Amino acid sequence: MRKIVNKPDLKLFVFYGLVLIPTFFLCYERNLSFFFVIVAMLLTSVIEIPICKFRTRKPEYSKLEAMCIGEFYGVPIAEEMQEDNERAYKTRVTLNMGGFIIPLFFSFYLLLSYPTLLLEVAMPILLMTIFSYMLSEVKGGVGIVIPSYVGIFAIPLGLVLAAPLGLPLESIARLLIFVPAIFGILLGMLIRLATLPEEQVGSAFFNIGGIGSFYSIYLISLLALLIGAVA
Repeated sequence: MRKIVNKPDLKLFVFYGLVLIPTFFLCYERNLSFFFVIVAMLLTSVIEIPICKFRTRKPEYSKLEAMCIGEFYGVPIAEEMQEDNERAYKTRVTLNMGGFIIPLFFSFYLLLSYPTLLLEVAMPILLMTIFSYMLSEVKGGVGIVIPSYVGIFAIPLGLVLAAPLGLPLESIARLLIFVPAIFGILLGMLIRLATLPEEQVGSAFFNIGGIGSFYSIYLISLLALLIGAVA
């Protein structure tokens, strides 16, 4: 069963860990604080913080379908469907430490570091929220799923909006790429959860920033770090 400490996708975990090794040498003279945030996000991505519970309808998967979907997303759907022998999940909503708590707090820190640019940052956040909400979906038995490429939209968007501001690339990467991507993805997911219809097929867990969404958040965070490092 899924727990508060989840088993990571070992291959992707190792891949991103290896990517961080050469990234460190790009960041050791500057951007070290951003680098350590990215490292902390990866290391704590297995930790979930429960916040509330509600009931959602169980999907009508066959045993084979449940096993295949569970294998793809790395979650024990077949076991969760059989728990309690009821037709509804006792759904638990959790916030992922590495995919929600840490990037959200760092985004707030960055916003407070540039108080005069709050209005300029609001537009890309709004656009990223709409974009993320439209591309997110509730996958029966898995939770809210968002494609890993969603955050990449923040890169051209941030570069276009930064043109008249004359900001250095390092600031653009942090304030107009990382911050809008993080707020946009997380807000899009929270809106999806808040507007979930009662008849919607649900999941035993909704891991906000975790299973189904962590790598979309982590990919754009890593790309923003690299963009700022080569400035």
